[in-house]
Amino acid sequence: MEKFPKKFYNFFMPFKKRETLVQNMTYMAIMAAINVVFVLLTTFVPVLMFLMVFILPLTSTMVALYCKKKYFIIYALVTVGLCMLVTMYNISDTLFYVIPSVITGFIFGFMVEKKIHAVWIIFTTSVIQLVLSYLMLPVIYFWLGIDMVNVFASVFGLADYEYLAYLVPSFIYFLALGQEAISYIVIKGQLPKFNYNVTTENKFIYTPYIGALLSFTFSIVFAFIYGPVAYLFMMFAAYFTIFIVASSAYRDGMKAWISLPIAFIVSIFIFAWLYSYIPDPLGLLAVEVMFGLVSITALVNDLLTTKAKIAPRVKEELENKYFD
Repeated sequence: MEKFPKKFYNFFMPFKKRETLVQNMTYMAIMAAINVVFVLLTTFVPVLMFLMVFILPLTSTMVALYCKKKYFIIYALVTVGLCMLVTMYNISDTLFYVIPSVITGFIFGFMVEKKIHAVWIIFTTSVIQLVLSYLMLPVIYFWLGIDMVNVFASVFGLADYEYLAYLVPSFIYFLALGQEAISYIVIKGQLPKFNYNVTTENKFIYTPYIGALLSFTFSIVFAFIYGPVAYLFMMFAAYFTIFIVASSAYRDGMKAWISLPIAFIVSIFIFAWLYSYIPDPLGLLAVEVMFGLVSITALVNDLLTTKAKIAPRVKEELENKYFD
């Protein structure tokens, strides 16, 4: 049996750089078609909307990475236009999901090419996705008369929940974070093939701690100003803390595997004590004690590990300089 021609195999490879105009147009057409198919399917099976949410940024990211940037605007216009066409009776899904995802997909691909650290690629694009989605809420309401917040609340049985407003920013951010994280997980293994190695240099070890500290601080400040935003910054803090814990467990070995669980257990007791003193609906903000204590423990582990690695090298350099 004759083997499948290599040129056709390469043509249909999803993780392959497109060079010619035909290759770019064909690849973008395929990705746009995938978006349109998913949008169309959600009109018949609404539950698929939650699957589509996580697919949209991925397709746009792949177009941004593997096609020439000058053609991306064509992909964006075609994708949005076709999605609006197939959902002309209710374009809220296109406005709320498709347009923000196309924009963040391009930004994601751009940041990957600039070799930005993964923690900041995912965080930045998820925040941009959050902002764009929020901007679409009033547009959808005044244009179509649809309150997307009530739509989500009804799906999860929270339409009558007293503190619904406190959940909305965090929920939209959670969706955005999931979108960008999945995009990164899917394409990460393919990036080195195109010299798109995401930066993991040592100088970036401590930047997540800065992000966590700022998130903690703003969460506390907004607890006295506007509760929903305080919870949103708590979500930011959770994101950085998860990254910090994962990185520390990888870098710091046994120190992390012993100290981090101890910090976690201690923080549970502190959380339980604080929770009863914080008025509703801000009690859950006390969970940031857990984030803070775990992050501080991880920071100490990182500093000790760095010191242990640097000290022998400095000693050797001094000995070579003064005793040779």
